[in-house]
Amino acid sequence: MHQTRRIALLISCAILCLAAFAPVATAQQRNPLPVPNIPGYQTLKCDFHTHTVFSDGEVWPTTRVAEAWRDGLDAISITDHAGYNPNKEDVALKLHRPYEIASPAAAQAGIILIPGVEVMEGLIHANLLFVNDPNQFLGLSFLDALRKARAQNAFVVWNHPGWRQTPQWFPIIAQAYDEKLIQGMELVNGSDFYPEAYPWIAEKSWTILCNSDVHSPMPAVYRGGTRPITLVFARTADAAGIREALFARRTAAWANGEVWGTEEHLRALWQGAVKVENSTISLAGSRRSTVLRLTNSSAFRFRYRVRNKPEWLTLREGQVDPLGAFGAQLSASRQAPAGRHNVEIELEVTNFHVAPGRNLQVRLPLVVEVKPEAN
Repeated sequence: MHQTRRIALLISCAILCLAAFAPVATAQQRNPLPVPNIPGYQTLKCDFHTHTVFSDGEVWPTTRVAEAWRDGLDAISITDHAGYNPNKEDVALKLHRPYEIASPAAAQAGIILIPGVEVMEGLIHANLLFVNDPNQFLGLSFLDALRKARAQNAFVVWNHPGWRQTPQWFPIIAQAYDEKLIQGMELVNGSDFYPEAYPWIAEKSWTILCNSDVHSPMPAVYRGGTRPITLVFARTADAAGIREALFARRTAAWANGEVWGTEEHLRALWQGAVKVENSTISLAGSRRSTVLRLTNSSAFRFRYRVRNKPEWLTLREGQVDPLGAFGAQLSASRQAPAGRHNVEIELEVTNFHVAPGRNLQVRLPLVVEVKPEAN
């Protein structure tokens, strides 16, 4: 590489390093991205797949911390490649350096930094989280790297199972699974969702993950409103809490306005975010209609349709926007029985997915008083 290009790269890295600290110092630039905690756990917003100039990324490690802070995240991992390092003529092949460089900035910004590295064989890649020293994985075959990770009690994620190919139960993955070398899978990588691989999450008892795999600078406004995020339901907001939650499979995937996870966890997110402001309703007069008011204290958008209700009630489908209020038209037919009724309206939250082909269903308990029309 020419000397001028080396100088340009170093200058670029220096500028990125200085810029990385600017957002940390400017509180109004951080997106709080509120999400509810669920009973017994704190909900942490994480991205466990990012790259820097120490492999094939385009930014300095501190930039990844600044982006995470700006985007409202709680934790990230820098997972530069062990085996694909096109910048090694300009940046020393020392895979422990991204973590060391980013650690002070992460501590200053309150970002939990998880040590990691990415290993590969052809199109099959895996992230190894909580490794002792990423340099130990240089030169190892894919399976040997996973075996060494297991010896360190690292958490292993099969990355982008549909990258440049249709997801299949590849022989090397089958062998890794048989040896219990993999604990999780990226159901979402960047803007890509892998429906063919979705059933494996439950079938293989794997943890569900959703990561950006970002190489370029992370845009300030991501497609779909937020960058891909793994939601981790942790007992403690620290690296130990994240590690325990990953092995316990307490996660959900959030990307492009969609959320994937277990029914228990997604229901808890709905209950923590959405409130009915007028759960006792009086319907009277010839129109017998009113507005059911729902509020959303989270950064999620909830899209819903009605699955079940009393025949004499009508509620339109709609969506509850992030950090907002929504009014849904609720009306009773002329055949509605007069009196005070305890009713439940069952909704399907169409962008919260609890299994392949199955969405979250929730109930709105209401007290509806139907008054007869005046003579």
